[in-house]
Amino acid sequence: MSVDDHDHPPPPGAQVVVKGQLNVADEGFPPVPHISENFIPLSVVVSRLVENTYSELVNILETLPAANDTTKKRKFLNFLVHTRQQYIKLLVLTQWSRNAKDISKVIDVVSWLSGQKNCFSNVVWALQAVKQDLGSARLRNPDIATALEVFVLGKPRLSSFNYIPPKPLSPQTILDTLHDLNVLLSLRLALTDDIPVPFRNYKIANGRVTFCVEGDFEVDLGIADDDPSSRYFLIDFRYSFKPTSTVTPAIRATVERIGNEVLSTRGLHGLYDCLHNFTLSYKLLILQQQLVRLANGIWTGTLNISYFAERQAIAIQYWSEQPGRKSMAEIGVLQSKVLGVRWIPRDFPPETFAIDQDEMSAQTVLSQIIVYHIQQLLVAVQTVFSSSHIYKSLPNLITPMSDTKLKIELTPSLATYLTVEHLTGRMVLEGTTDLIASAEKALNTQTDIQSSTQILTNLRHLSIQREVEDRVKSAGWDVIKIANVRPDDIRQKYGVGVRQTTTIRQRHWMRGWFIVVTITDNAINLWFSEFKPAEGGWSIVWNEPLELEALDTVYSSEKLSQLAAVTSARITFHVIATCLQERNIPYEFILPPADVHGSALELPSLQFDSSAVTKSSWAKSAFKLEYIPSEIEEDRNAVMVTGSMEKSSALSSVSTDLPDVILDGQNGHFCLKFYVPPNHLILPQMLDRLGQIERSVSFIGTLQSFNLKLEEVSLTRIVFEYAPDLRMTLTISGEQKMIVGLSDSNPHRRIQFFLQDILDSEGLRSLLAVLPATLPLLRAASYIDSSDVYFITHNPKSYRIIYYTQKHAIDIEIRDKDGHKMVYITDSSGDIPGFKQADICSSIWNSNSPGMVGLETGIACEIDVVEDLLSRVHSAISS
Repeated sequence: MSVDDHDHPPPPGAQVVVKGQLNVADEGFPPVPHISENFIPLSVVVSRLVENTYSELVNILETLPAANDTTKKRKFLNFLVHTRQQYIKLLVLTQWSRNAKDISKVIDVVSWLSGQKNCFSNVVWALQAVKQDLGSARLRNPDIATALEVFVLGKPRLSSFNYIPPKPLSPQTILDTLHDLNVLLSLRLALTDDIPVPFRNYKIANGRVTFCVEGDFEVDLGIADDDPSSRYFLIDFRYSFKPTSTVTPAIRATVERIGNEVLSTRGLHGLYDCLHNFTLSYKLLILQQQLVRLANGIWTGTLNISYFAERQAIAIQYWSEQPGRKSMAEIGVLQSKVLGVRWIPRDFPPETFAIDQDEMSAQTVLSQIIVYHIQQLLVAVQTVFSSSHIYKSLPNLITPMSDTKLKIELTPSLATYLTVEHLTGRMVLEGTTDLIASAEKALNTQTDIQSSTQILTNLRHLSIQREVEDRVKSAGWDVIKIANVRPDDIRQKYGVGVRQTTTIRQRHWMRGWFIVVTITDNAINLWFSEFKPAEGGWSIVWNEPLELEALDTVYSSEKLSQLAAVTSARITFHVIATCLQERNIPYEFILPPADVHGSALELPSLQFDSSAVTKSSWAKSAFKLEYIPSEIEEDRNAVMVTGSMEKSSALSSVSTDLPDVILDGQNGHFCLKFYVPPNHLILPQMLDRLGQIERSVSFIGTLQSFNLKLEEVSLTRIVFEYAPDLRMTLTISGEQKMIVGLSDSNPHRRIQFFLQDILDSEGLRSLLAVLPATLPLLRAASYIDSSDVYFITHNPKSYRIIYYTQKHAIDIEIRDKDGHKMVYITDSSGDIPGFKQADICSSIWNSNSPGMVGLETGIACEIDVVEDLLSRVHSAISS
């Protein structure tokens, strides 16, 4: 069977069989065409699979050494599994190849049957095309009805279809007719009691009554006769809301048809309900179209719109990117039969409110919903703060700036403003600090108001901490981050309400001392603390609160300077008190009273018992220590020690040669100034200086008791005259030691070393006793000592004079006899090898002059005559 070419092509998708005829052999059916295209020999498949397997195996063997054991095993196992799958497929193909001829015949038969199916499809489409072409040759049926009319009546009864114009009406007739209709409508409406309330606003003109429903629609009605029971007819319909739009002819026709049907059955009430519902549906359609445009415009990604025509509602899902349950609102018909919004928020009870009926603006409705939502959010935030104890102590913490903006006071000098973005619903904090940016980010991850207010509270704490750190840094303080402080110490020392802590210190403070600024919900407290290393962190070993004024006044540079001075004084006095306690010296802190504002930024003082640090009773009962801060250099802070003498005359002649010592000789007061070292350990230096004063006072008293003339008296130097034109200088060092000083011409210069030893070992009194006892002897020695005469000093009481030329020697010894001192001069020549005693002094030894006693080989005399006696002995031996 064959199909000739046709003018009409087959439909798309139909297969076409090449034109031709099947040759039918005499012996039976024609053979089935054999298909041989796209066949691949089995040997090619086998060889390619073997080659591919070999290449993959070589590749694996080359890359395996560079991998670890697990990777080697995984790669090799994957290779084995894949290769096994390929060879299983090859096995199936080899099994099919046993029946290759039968399978090839099946393929041929299937191909032939597919071609026959295409032939039948082409025949069907060709017949369809012939049918369509025959339609144009069809003849119309004869008009029997019109033919019968002409046969019976002689002409057809045809309508003119307004081709023949009616007779025109005169203007007067038109005016009269319209006037009559106006009168009839006025009378009819005046006598009608059941006019719908919305229809009571109407006007009559041009033979029709126009019912005006504000913000809804206007409809024109007319009547056909003067029968009061006759029905109204709908003439025209218009919308009376914005955006204004013209009623299309199709809608007008539909409204006219349905309105007339309702008027005939339900009257004016039914017409109002019908047109009102229609107008509401149209308003919803306008809003839905506007919302869709918004959702596809600037609100993309944050606004989802769903329109439910069956229940006259538009579901709006806004702020869709915010976490938590989505914010929803529904625009629909309220119970009052007007359009309104049913607000269904995620965190508040649902609310219902009407919208503007005169203008359908989706932007306005959406803004109304979102502004109301923002108001509720901000009111909720303010309510949470107002209900807490923070707001009671900080009434200016939250201040509404408008319905959609809150002012939050973070610090006395920094505030932020909380608003909500209309498009995304993100909470926005106005400010440029990184803390505000971080808090804003955290706010937009929360789903409840409590968490949001907690973030704002934390922002306030961190802002206060940041401002405290910035202010103290600008005032020269160091902010130190102390890690691993024991939480139990913080709760125990600073209280359980601490939210943030900042540790500050002065650079010149000793290690471990800090001021800890603790920030609570409604206060900032300062604590003076000492930290010490502990296992795995730091522990607080000492703590004391600092009562200060309000935060904004503490920030001033003057207050911070006062704070530095007060705390430096506390550290210094604490270290001094610890040293005093270790020495069992009683002490007492004197803290100034707080002022009227509650501030205690006055310098403290300390006093301790003088009897515990002085060996004598020269000072009164207590020494007072006061801290003197430096306004220029931090390391020049000082401690002033003041005290009084029991005997003011002891200090009357003392001059202050030290710049850090002030003495009031008239009243017996003294003042010592000590610069505070980095370790604040000034007590040893203080005690040494007090000891220096004590020694000076003691020395002055001793010298005065010997009736010696004081020529120069200071804390470091005493010069006195112990004989005519003979002076001694005592230099008092800071190491509790005095140094004896004599001029080169002073006779005692010869025994200065021994005098120093006496002063160091026996004291000043013994030294003063030696001076007059040795003066005559040493004065004689000053002119006896020459090139061939040696005056040898053994000690202040024992001397030897050696005459090398004369081979003679005498010994001089000062002894105490019967309460007064005697000088014994003896001939000691026999004690020296090569020397011999001579009789040249025998006359002197045997003399019994006043004050002298002769001995066999020497003489004893009093101190007053020793100088003259030695002169005689020297003359005798020298001659």
